[in-house]
Amino acid sequence: MGIEVKRVGVRRTNCSCSMPGVWRALSFVRGALVIFHSPRPCAHIAHGMDVSSFHKLTAVDASVRLSPVPLLTSGLGESEAVFGGEERLRECVRFAAEKYHPQAVFIANSCVSGVIGDDTKAVAAEMEEELGLPVMAVSAHGFLDGEYYAGYLDAARALVDRFMQPAARKEGTVVLLGDCGGKYGAYVKELRRLLSLLDLRVTGQFPSYLALDELQAVPEAELIILLGRWMNDEKQAQLAELAACIEERFGTPYLADIYPVGAEETTLWMRRVGQLCRREEEAERAIAAEEENFAAAVEKARSDLATRRCALAIGRDLAWFRPEIVLRLLEKVGITLSGVVLLDCFMPERRDVMEEELRRRTDVPIHYEGGAASEELLHSVDFVLTTHELVDTKLRQLFLALLPSVGWSMERRLLGDMRRILHRHESRGGLIYG
Repeated sequence: MGIEVKRVGVRRTNCSCSMPGVWRALSFVRGALVIFHSPRPCAHIAHGMDVSSFHKLTAVDASVRLSPVPLLTSGLGESEAVFGGEERLRECVRFAAEKYHPQAVFIANSCVSGVIGDDTKAVAAEMEEELGLPVMAVSAHGFLDGEYYAGYLDAARALVDRFMQPAARKEGTVVLLGDCGGKYGAYVKELRRLLSLLDLRVTGQFPSYLALDELQAVPEAELIILLGRWMNDEKQAQLAELAACIEERFGTPYLADIYPVGAEETTLWMRRVGQLCRREEEAERAIAAEEENFAAAVEKARSDLATRRCALAIGRDLAWFRPEIVLRLLEKVGITLSGVVLLDCFMPERRDVMEEELRRRTDVPIHYEGGAASEELLHSVDFVLTTHELVDTKLRQLFLALLPSVGWSMERRLLGDMRRILHRHESRGGLIYG
C-alpha cells in the first residue's frame, strides 16, 4: 500500500544479549555494582536501554531517577582475546571495590569472555575471599547461551540465593515480581492504586527496585504478584518458575494465572487477590465502585463514539498486543470495526498466530499491508487504532502503547483518547500517542 509504516526498532529475527538483562535486574538495586566482563563498547547497550526508559517515562509524566548502581567494563581487548582476560577482571573488581565500596559485585559475562573461556565464577570466588564481600558471576554469556531475559532471571536468582532468608509473613504486604514499564510506569502505578483499595501495601518490586538491604521484603510478603500481560507466554512462564522457586524456599505464595489486563480480567484479578489475602469483602466493594465508575465513563463516551467507524492496524504479536480487549471496548461504546490491517512488522510465523486469534474473535475483513484494499480501508474510517505510526497526514491515528489496557483506568484513558482524536482542530489527520 502507499502508506508507509515507521519501523524503528522492529526485529525480524529473535536475537538479543543477556548482559542488558543483568543490568535491568540490578540497575536500581542500591548497594550493588555491575561489571560487564567485555570490551568497553558493550556498555552502550545498557546506556541505550537507560535512555529509552528515560524517554518512555518522561512521555507519561513520570518522575525519573538515574540508576544509583555503578556500571563498569573490564575492557577486554585484543590481547585478552588471545591470552585470556581473567587478570583484567581481577584488576577491575579490585578497582570497583576500592573506588565505589559496594555491598556486592555482580559480573555479567559477555560473548567474548565466553569464547576465550574465562572462568569468571572461579575469579568471583577468589575475589570474594580476597575482598570480604559477595562477588557473583552471572552465567549467561552475551548472546552465546542466553537472551536478554536469561540474564534478567539469572541475576534475580543470584539475589534470591545470596540475600534472602526465611522470614515470618507481614500481613497486608505485597511484592511485585517483574518489570512491565518499571516502578514509575502506568502499569505499576495502576496496580498500586487497585491494591490500596484492598488495604494492601506494595513493599517492593523485585528484582530491579529493591536495595540489597531491602530484599527481605520478598520472603516477608503476604503475597507475590507477577507483572505481565497473560500466562500464555514463554517468558511469563519463566517468571512464574522464579516465583515458584521463591515459594518453595520461603513459603511466600504467588499469583501468576490471572493478570489485570482489561476490565473483565481486572475484576477476576481483584477477586483472586482478595481471596488469597483474606480480603474478599474489601475486594467486592472495590470492584463494585470501579465498575460503576467505568460504566458511567462508557455511557458518556457513547454520545461521541457510537456509530463511528474505525480500523485496527496491528504489527505486534500476542505477547505485546491483546486484540480482544480493544474489540470489547469498541463494542461497549458502539464503534463499528470496519476491518483489520496486519502490518509487515511481525517476526516469522507470528503474523499467522495473530490472524488466527483475530478470526476467532471477529468476522470483519482482515487485510495485509501492501494491498489496495488495506489502503482503502484505512482512508474510509473515522480513525485508526494502530500499533505502529503510519506515515500519512490524512489519517487520524491513535497510537496504542505496547502494554495493553491495565485495570479500568487505562480503558477510560483509551475512551478519552478516541474522543480527542475525533475532536481535533485539524480538519483531517493527526496522531495521538495513547
